[in-house]
Amino acid sequence: MPDARIAPDAATIQRRTLEWVAEILEEPEVTEEDNFLDLGGHSMIALVLGERAKDAFGADYDLKTLFEGTLASAAAELASRVAGS
Repeated sequence: MPDARIAPDAATIQRRTLEWVAEILEEPEVTEEDNFLDLGGHSMIALVLGERAKDAFGADYDLKTLFEGTLASAAAELASRVAGS
């Protein structure tokens, strides 16, 4: 039976990324321009975040983008790969 799941749009992935980061880091004021590491994130927390992404979207965040860019760029990079799969 073919997978009838519809790929989430970029806005959904960005919204979920901000929600998950806020929840995991217990930081309610997370914005799309924040950097994961600057908020207190680290590799173990990135694994937790990645597992949520895999469960929801079937793909994980690119760690280089997550660690070096904004949360918006990490979400956009993930959305691009999810849309292309």
